[in-house]
Amino acid sequence: MLDVIKRNFLKSVLFADGILSAVAGAAFLGFSGLIAELIGPVFTAGAISGLGAVLVAWGLFHLALSRRTSIGGVWGGIAGDALWVLASIAVLVSQWDALTSLGAAFIVIATVAVVDFMLLKMKGLSDRRRFATA
Repeated sequence: MLDVIKRNFLKSVLFADGILSAVAGAAFLGFSGLIAELIGPVFTAGAISGLGAVLVAWGLFHLALSRRTSIGGVWGGIAGDALWVLASIAVLVSQWDALTSLGAAFIVIATVAVVDFMLLKMKGLSDRRRFATA
């Protein structure tokens, strides 16, 4: 099993990102009111629903990319992850007083997860390039 993941590391990362993003997006869509209450007045239920729809689409993009990996698609995923991280930092800095403690913790944890996936995608691209030249 580990050999399959090692050989297909990038595809495995993309698949995991796709599943996690789609599930998170579905949860945001299904529980938008509750999540908005827990985070604080920074995000309305409508904003959480919109974010959920984006996450579902992001997840589907990654699932498709995991089946047919393209370098440009992976770089697009990395760029999207970087934008998410920058936007999360901007929300934390500009709206700190409006966030609940749980909301701030949620944003920090989600941001760390996105950074992890971004770095794993970069590692997968590096491995793929290294194996192609070997």
